[in-house]
This record gives sequence, structure tokens and C-alpha cells, in this order.
Amino acid sequence: MENNNLPLNNSLLIDENKDNDFFTENIEINTKSKVEENIINCRIDIHEKLQPPPISMYIKNDNEEIAMFTKGNFSIVTGPPKARKTFLLSMLMATSIKGQFSIFRTATKGVNILFDTEQSKYKTQQITKRICNLSESFNTDNFQVYSLRTLNPLERLELIEKVLNETENINYVAIDGIIDLDTDLILNVEQAQNIVFKLMQWTEKHNIHISCVLHFNKTSNTLTGHLGTFSQRKADAIIQVTKSKDNENITIVEATDTREKSFKPFAFSVDEKGLPYILEDFVIEKSVKAIKEKVEKKQKPTPVKVEENIHFAIIEDLFRHKTDYSYTDLYNLIKIKVEEKIAFIGDNIAKQYITYYVMKGYILKVKVLKGKPIYTNNIKPQLEL
Repeated sequence: MENNNLPLNNSLLIDENKDNDFFTENIEINTKSKVEENIINCRIDIHEKLQPPPISMYIKNDNEEIAMFTKGNFSIVTGPPKARKTFLLSMLMATSIKGQFSIFRTATKGVNILFDTEQSKYKTQQITKRICNLSESFNTDNFQVYSLRTLNPLERLELIEKVLNETENINYVAIDGIIDLDTDLILNVEQAQNIVFKLMQWTEKHNIHISCVLHFNKTSNTLTGHLGTFSQRKADAIIQVTKSKDNENITIVEATDTREKSFKPFAFSVDEKGLPYILEDFVIEKSVKAIKEKVEKKQKPTPVKVEENIHFAIIEDLFRHKTDYSYTDLYNLIKIKVEEKIAFIGDNIAKQYITYYVMKGYILKVKVLKGKPIYTNNIKPQLEL
């Protein structure tokens, strides 16, 4: 019995090997076919008429509109915690729904989708209502919102992909909390690369723009981890959101890295109803103030640093057409005269000039019976010599 079974077993062994060889050959053939297909699809034909990517959103820059986002690409909105990144995202989403919001405009229409990975369902609904109020539309046909906080990273990724695949005519997509699409995007290089690849794949496949929120590192103003590094290389634009150092109610927005023409920084605030609005004149006012502060810091023409002949010239100008001044009028006029002859000064330094002139005896402080003291010229005879 044993001898009769031996040829049968050998025969079966030979057949199994043949099946394995056939399976291996099929894999090699399929792999080869895929590579050849990729070669054909990826090769650039110089004679092919290719169109530039459509503009997803415009931003008003001085007196012109420039491209802020393009379709087939993604952008990163970043900044420290509580800098109002979600408020900026709300204005961008409202623009895509309405077609225009303040300094933003889009020429395309379709379904707009927000995926939130961080907030609770209640908080996400509040954000949804805010966007609807900004866009003046409660049409759920062109605006979909999903709260993914309770899902694990893989489920979040699968949900986003399925929604994108099954939704027709997508216009604009935002993902608030891209770091939550995998388990360790900060330290794991492969996971970070996979998420960035997914963003590039989704945007090109559906011809859409996706804006993603990614926080700063806690210890420095840089994008978080490996995901931040890969995002910065591949993103259409990196937009930084920070609170103003002068006023925490004001948020500054600037493009720190962009493939298109970079837009100038702008600012926004939030009203008593919790709705963000653009401060259209803020950038110009801020730049003028910054220039003056820079000049004051650099020059600092305090009275002890100024030559005496310049002081005499300033005093001569002060009293050329008037014999006396109140304290307020005098330091305001000193600011003008010092700026004309040296550089810009602020109120505090102008008041130092009055103290200096009184101490040196160039100006007299005269007390009056009723009212505040007046200041008169005390070196006029010297100037006439």
C-alpha cells in the first residue's frame, strides 16, 4: 500500500509546485503591466495641450485679485493653539458656499465638505451654524459636515475617502485636524508620507482643493513633526495664523510659503455674535505704525544726543510765530520739528525735550494765576546775536 501511494504523492507535489509557479508568474506579469501603464501615464508629451489647474479661490490683494488656492492641490493652515485657525477656515468655507466673502472670492460651484477630527458633535454643529450664518445659506445640498472625533484614525481615513468617492461635483474640502488621520504622524515617517500622498491623490482625482489645519510644534513656530515636513514640501500654500502682539482680539494671517503669487498679510477679528470679520484697513495702519516704531527704535533722537545748534534751530522754529504754548501744544509741535530735522519721535521723547529745555534754561515755565502753566522762549536774545 505504501509503494502504491508513493507515485500519487509525488504527482501531487509536482502539481502544487506548478500551481505556485503559475501564481508567481501571474504576479510578475500583472506587476509588469502596471509599471508599463504607469510609464505611459506619467510620461510628459510636449505636444499635448494641458490646461493650468483651475483657481479654487481668489483673494483681494490691494487693487487686484490673485490666486489663493488652486484645484488639484492642498493647503495647510497652521499656527499656535487658540489663534483662531478654525475661524479662518469658517470664512474660507463660507466663501466657497456663497461665492464671495469680504476679500475672498471663488468662481466655482459645487458641494463643499468639512471634516472635523477634534471637536465634539455639539461643537462641530456650532461651527456649522457659524459657517451658514457667514454664507447666508442653510442649504445642506451644497454643504456637508462630518464630526470624526469618536472614530479611530483608520475609520476616519476610510470615511473621508468614501465620502469623496461617492459625492459628485465637489467644490472645496476642509479637514480640521489632519494630525488625527493616523496614529503617530509626528514620529512615524511612513504614516506621515501616506497621509500627504492621500491628500495629493484625493485632490487630483476629484479636481478639488483641500485646506487642512495642522498645529505648530509646542516649542517652536514650525509645523508639527514629519507630517509638517512633508506637507510643507508638497502643499500649494502654507498659511500662518497668529494673534496680534498688540491686541489679542486681532488675528494676523500671512502666507509663509506659496507656489502662487504670495498675498499680503491681512487681519480679522470676531464680533459679539461670534462671527469673524476682515479688518480691511488694518494691514496699512499696522505697517505705518511699524515703520514709525522701527525709526524710533533705530534713531532714538533723545535730547541729550542732539547737538546744541540743532536744539537752537528747533526752539527758533517753535517761537517764530507764537510767544507761548501750553504743555500739550508744545510737545506736539516739538514732535513735528524734531521729525523735520532729525527723525520721528513719540510723545514720551517729545516730553523729554521740554524737560531738557526747561532744565537748560532755553525755555521758561511760567505759572499763571488761573489755569495751567505756559512755556515761553528764553534764548531769543542769544539767537539774535
